[in-house]
Order: sequence, then structure tokens, then C-alpha cells
Amino acid sequence: MVALIRSATGRLTGSRRGIRPFDIGRDLRTVSRLIADAFSDELDEQGEAALRELRMLGYMSGLVGILARSTGEYRNVFNGFVWVENNRVVGNVTVQRASGGSGRWQIANVAVSPAWRGRGISRALMEHALEYIRDMGGSWAVLQVRGENEIARGLYDRMRFENMGGASELYAPGVPRPVTQPTLTNLQPFSASEGNLLYELAASRPSAETQWWRAARRDDFQLPLEKRIGELCSRLAGRQRVHRYAIREYGSRFEGAIQVVARCWRGEHHIRLWLRREAQERYARPLVLSALALLQEAPRWPLRASVSTEDEIAARTLLDHGFSVRSTLYTMRRRV
Repeated sequence: MVALIRSATGRLTGSRRGIRPFDIGRDLRTVSRLIADAFSDELDEQGEAALRELRMLGYMSGLVGILARSTGEYRNVFNGFVWVENNRVVGNVTVQRASGGSGRWQIANVAVSPAWRGRGISRALMEHALEYIRDMGGSWAVLQVRGENEIARGLYDRMRFENMGGASELYAPGVPRPVTQPTLTNLQPFSASEGNLLYELAASRPSAETQWWRAARRDDFQLPLEKRIGELCSRLAGRQRVHRYAIREYGSRFEGAIQVVARCWRGEHHIRLWLRREAQERYARPLVLSALALLQEAPRWPLRASVSTEDEIAARTLLDHGFSVRSTLYTMRRRV
């Protein structure tokens, strides 16, 4: 292993090998391929869309490099370091300052070319990223890792990262049947225009991800007019239907809520669940059963459900109805 210069402007210790800062103009295309190779099996629909965008930017790396140098655009998005062997980029780590000025920095896209794995490159990139965060005055390094990625999790454990919890995606090959709608007199439909109430519910019990990786924002729960029109068109065309139900106990406040996307043509049905901490024991199981009951008349397509690792009752209810855990995304932190 070559010795490394630990500095924010780290240079290669030789002419051909080691760590240097990521150069968006010349490295973007290669790094986009590295990330695709490393994470293609882990990505959901949103991640696949982001990867497609990254690949597209890779083909325009010259223009992107000019924009980064002249306007600063993309600079924070792609800030980080690469590992070079024989003048070829074979490893990458992205380092970004988290929003909000909290002293948190995010480490992402730790990727090494398959032919160069097992040589300590990932650890060297991680150590360099931590040193950079410290030099920049950061207090915490935060990252996310899939539970099934045992090699990466082992590395982060050895580097003293603390697991803060995460979100699990559970999967069933088809809608379990029969499921009877439980009696919940205070379970009522709500509209997409009531996104503020859903945001307040989500913010009342922040997850590890929203506390450390990316804070929940009102915009995440506000459905723009064009998307509402798109929902209506999909429903009228018989393509999919979105069900939204909430438990209201104190005026207009939501105590719990479910969103069920029922596919009619093809694809996966999807369930999302939100609950206040004090409502867990009372409402977790009946809310999950209500979501499953809403899908009884839907085609028997595969079904996925997204729940926090803290939602043990909800997860157990899903497991009791034939689900299995497909993946878990953990958020980890380390003081630097």
C-alpha cells in the first residue's frame, strides 16, 4: 500500500498511484461506471433514475466540468476523491457537507472496480474522507449502507461507525388473501392536498435517515398540481390507484397514515406507513391490515412495503402475512 498525503488537496504520492481529488471534467464518466457496477443490484426506482442521470452527465463530462469551474454548479454534488492505479481511476468516494450547517458531512459512493477489490482501497478512501471532513471543521461523518452488504458493513464497523437504525423494504410475491378490513372508526381517507398534515406526522417521529442523512421537508409531502393530474389520469385510464387513509384523533392531526399504490396493469403494489410513537401499540397492526385489505380486489402483482426498523409491530404483521425482508438501508455515523 502506498503512503498517502492526508490533506484536503491530497496528491498522488507517485506519478501513477494513490489518492487525488475528484476532477469532474475527466473523472465523471469513469466514476459513473464504477458506481453502476457497485450499486446496480441495490437500487430502487428512484436510485435507478439517479444512476441514469449520472450516466448521462458522464457523457457530457466536458460541459459539466466547465459549468463546475465557471459557476460552481455540481461542485458540492461531486466533491470527493478517487484512487488511481497506473493513471486509471479504480476507486471513488464522494464527500458532501450536509444541509443545515450542523457539522454533518455525508460520505457516499464508496466504489472500487471489481479487479481491484480486497486491497484496502475502500478503507484508504474512507480514511482520507474522514481526514478531509476533520480538516474542514466537520463534527460528524454520516453514511448509508445496505444491510445485505456485509463487506461494507464490516468495514464501517471496524472504523467505529455507529448504526443509528434504518428503513426496511419487505416483499411478498403477491397480495396475501384473504385479509379482512379491521374496524377503525377514526380511519378516514385524506386527499393529496393535505400534505402538510402528513409532513407533521412524519416529522413528529424522525427516523435515523431524516435525523442524520436528510431532514424531512414539507416539499416531500406536497404533491404538485401536475402530479395530481397525473394521478387522476392514471386512475381514469385504469393504470393505478393511490389510496390515502389517516387516523384522526385530535381535531385534524394525523395519528397514523397509510398510502397504498395499487397497480392495475403491471409492476409492484407499494405500501407506506407513518405512525406517531405513542400510537404504535394501538394502531400499527390494524393500519397494516387496512392497507392489505385495500388490495384484496387488485391484481395479484408483487407487493412491497416500506417501514422503519423501529416499526417492529408493523414489520411483524407483514412477516406474519407472507412477507420477507428484501433489503434494509441503515444510517451510520461517526464523530470525527
